[in-house]
Amino acid sequence: MKKIISIFAALTMLLSIVPAAMAETTIDFQAKRGISLQEVGLNETPEGVSPTTGLTLDSYDVPDGFAGLAATGTYLPMLVQIDNYDGGTDDMAPWGASYADILYETPLHKDGYTRISMLFSDLIPDSVGPVRSARVGHCWLREEWDAGFLFYGGQEADGSNIRDVFRKYGANGKGVLFDGTSGENKPWMPYYSSRAGLVAPHDKDGNVAAMSALIPADHAAPNHAFRFTDELPAGDTAEVVNITWGTDLYNSVFEYDADSNQYFRFMNQKGKMVPYVDRDAQEQLAFANIIVQHTKVTYNGSYAAPVTEHVGEGNADFFMGGVHIAGYWKRDDMASRTVFYGPDGNEIELQRGTTFVSIIPTETKVSYE
Repeated sequence: MKKIISIFAALTMLLSIVPAAMAETTIDFQAKRGISLQEVGLNETPEGVSPTTGLTLDSYDVPDGFAGLAATGTYLPMLVQIDNYDGGTDDMAPWGASYADILYETPLHKDGYTRISMLFSDLIPDSVGPVRSARVGHCWLREEWDAGFLFYGGQEADGSNIRDVFRKYGANGKGVLFDGTSGENKPWMPYYSSRAGLVAPHDKDGNVAAMSALIPADHAAPNHAFRFTDELPAGDTAEVVNITWGTDLYNSVFEYDADSNQYFRFMNQKGKMVPYVDRDAQEQLAFANIIVQHTKVTYNGSYAAPVTEHVGEGNADFFMGGVHIAGYWKRDDMASRTVFYGPDGNEIELQRGTTFVSIIPTETKVSYE
């Protein structure tokens, strides 16, 4: 399992920081960075190493009932739509999240509400939730990985209809879509359940490992491996990262811990720092890399109908190893991977471990200290 420090240790670290000694820098996401992009290809991953985390696969302790690259040797990413109601803390905390390789945060409502998408690859758990609905941007994210996709319904308005995306790009015919609202006759429906003690719609559990076994054996996910390094990066000191969506409950703060080389995530709720925790593991989530991907977000006739652009290019900011690096991102088309570039125009090398990607509109404030 990925190494995660206890909540108590993370809170102790937070309280030891002296805010007055730290200067806040707000990122100018519209600044032209003058980065000349170099040609890149696909990255080859050494045998026995994860393409999504850069970790050695035989270092994992694989629980019974799990699937994934470390368990079966088969590379088959699974993307799950996860509830983030009121910031996903306390009674709304997710479960199974500590096994995710990548967490994506994207807009859900113009007022600053967000949704989380979790990508599982190294280890695919038998219990993840709360599973929630999808928007078109999430479907475009699925196309990038050609992943199995767990979701509980989604938006179907003209102009932001998830079913149109599935039809247009052929996901319907691949056997990779697992909609919890499809009806009891579907073979994956026995693998959805409701957790006792939780209120609908925040109670839906998905056996992701079992659903991954339903994907046809001839389905091959593309090689979209990242680059990794064991060297710490150089950059501006960034021990605290603030992502301010505009609605208090969804604003997040990441605190860097040098001993583990990870950023621990807190939700800044009404001035109170609340750890972002896996409900089952009772462990605070931490990330080796934070990527802020600036993109265009429009709304299809409603503040609750976001259309987040995942294909295109723009500025990107990286936080890893306790520093900030200003860079760029580009994704050529729906089948392409998103390439993240450093200031020298080459594909950036990430730290080994899990990654948090915040895909944000231009009005979102990001700062670091």
